[in-house]
Amino acid sequence: MFSRILVAVDDAPAAFHAAEVAIGLAAASGGTLVAITVLQNHALDERISAAFMPVGGRRVLAANATLRPVQRRAAAAGVAADTVQVSGAPAAEILAEVRRCGADTIVVARASERGVGVPYVGVEAQRILEFSDVPVVVVPPPGHAPGSSAADG
Repeated sequence: MFSRILVAVDDAPAAFHAAEVAIGLAAASGGTLVAITVLQNHALDERISAAFMPVGGRRVLAANATLRPVQRRAAAAGVAADTVQVSGAPAAEILAEVRRCGADTIVVARASERGVGVPYVGVEAQRILEFSDVPVVVVPPPGHAPGSSAADG
C-alpha cells in the first residue's frame, strides 16, 4: 500500500492540505504520486463561450495552476509526481484514473464544515468511498482538531 497514491485536488485549501498528506504518505513509503484535477462539464459553459469568451481555456489554465504547486511540493519532498487533468464527473473520472494509473490508494479532502461544528463529506467523496476498489484516505480540513465536533465524539 502507498506505492502509487492518487490525490484529488481543486483550488480549495482543504484539497491542498490533502495533497500535503498524500505527499507525506508517498515520501514515507517510497511511493509515487498522481495528482488529478477534474474540470466539471457545465451546461452554461458552451453558451457563455459562444456569447462572450472561451470559458474552457480559462478553466484549463486554472486547472494547471492548481496542479503546479502540488507537483512542486512533491518534488521538494523527493516524491515523483505526475499530474492529470480530465473533464467530466469528478468521482467517475477519479475512479477511472485509479484504474488507468494503477493507484493503490486514493486521498481526498473532506469538505470544510457545512454548519457550526458539522463535518461534511462532499457528494463526490461519498461516491468515491462507495465505489472505490482501493483504500480511500479522507483528510479533514486544515486546522481541524480531532474531537472538535460532535461527530468525532
